[in-house]
Amino acid sequence: MNKIIFAIDEVLDKSILDNLFEYIYGIKIGYPLLLKIGVNETINLVHNFIKNDKEIIMDLKLADIDNTMKSIVSQLEFADSYIAHSFIGIEGALDELKKYIDEKNKKLYLLASMSHKGWNDNFYPYIKNVISKIDPYGIVAPATKLQILKTIRKDFPKKIIISPGIGAQGGEFGDALCYGADYEIIGRSIYTSKDPIGKIKEIVKLQEEKINVCKGSNP
Repeated sequence: MNKIIFAIDEVLDKSILDNLFEYIYGIKIGYPLLLKIGVNETINLVHNFIKNDKEIIMDLKLADIDNTMKSIVSQLEFADSYIAHSFIGIEGALDELKKYIDEKNKKLYLLASMSHKGWNDNFYPYIKNVISKIDPYGIVAPATKLQILKTIRKDFPKKIIISPGIGAQGGEFGDALCYGADYEIIGRSIYTSKDPIGKIKEIVKLQEEKINVCKGSNP
């Protein structure tokens, strides 16, 4: 089904990672892995995924002026996509970042909401306006807040939505897919397992079962 984006925050044996290949749509890489092993070793680790056109999403949650964000992206061009915060606004920030990423034939995801309890969705109308004007490739929306995820899907019916917060943060496997997400971002549940391959097979089965139940319904 390939509805999993694997969030790698810890170093995995490359053979294990490669064995997860067929079950994964893409890989999300953030600061934890980059700081532990560096850019070159990160590229080596995910080389098979890059070579076979699995989407590599760089999750640095960019939130700065345009020049700083472009400089960061320029040093991580092995990735296909980049996640940025919406709250930083448009002029002098996301407008130039989006232009730069488009010129590089890359993709931009904007954060519409976060999965932790401290995030305040009262700001969503402002964020919605920013997303509408920037027109990113995709949106990040949480699996821990299914009603806001449902709202975001309604507001942006044609955008790719990827959802974090599943497993370790409390979101249930498959729920985000039923509420409008295209892919579920899953990390700790897989890489902390004693049997990552067995775990990802279990997750895929749970996703399929959940989709079969909710298919044709409107949660």
